[in-house]
Amino acid sequence: MNLWDILLVQPLTSLLLLFYVFLGRNLGLAIIGLTALLRILLFPFVLPSLRSVKKQRELKPRLDKIRKKYKDDPQKLAQAQLDLFREAGINPFAGCLPQIMQVLVLVALYSVLAKAIADPTLNIRFLVWDLSRSDPYFIFPALAAVAQFLLARITLPSVSEGEVAAEATKDQADDFATAMQKQNLFLFPLLTLVIGFKLPAGVMLYWLVTSFIQLGLQWWAMRRA
Repeated sequence: MNLWDILLVQPLTSLLLLFYVFLGRNLGLAIIGLTALLRILLFPFVLPSLRSVKKQRELKPRLDKIRKKYKDDPQKLAQAQLDLFREAGINPFAGCLPQIMQVLVLVALYSVLAKAIADPTLNIRFLVWDLSRSDPYFIFPALAAVAQFLLARITLPSVSEGEVAAEATKDQADDFATAMQKQNLFLFPLLTLVIGFKLPAGVMLYWLVTSFIQLGLQWWAMRRA
């Protein structure tokens, strides 16, 4: 048994089976319960990045002024942005660790679910879904994509504000940033939709639940954190 199995796969398998037993031997409910538990455990690591997103949105007008002022000097622009982040107590890399952790958990959980749904002793039915197969109704992928879009919409600065800044500065860098902003609003939801059509419904159930929990946490952080 390798380190990956010891640190992630085996603990997640044990937790999933524990939820399965206590939630009426229903694998779907077990996945939802495990997802909620993982979000609670990861919350202390995620909270700084949630707050960072809020602060960056609040600094948007000042960032636009900096971009306009140093539009012809990328080096000074980068330094001025870092100075502003430092002044506001923002760590630009605050969201890296939580994202890496979530990807690792998703990869490990895929392995866990692949073993669970192949176990003939487990009930792999959840409402109308066979969790071992891709969602034939496309409900899980579609809802997960919607959640990803809403999450991108509230975490990224307003597209309309970016367009105004680009128009005001007439600078290609602003136009490029605005174009990238628009793409990000749709890129991850589209990837979620495409990938979700092929993944087992059990994995997409996890993806769906964790996306909506993340959306709720970000909404809370934008208003209160």
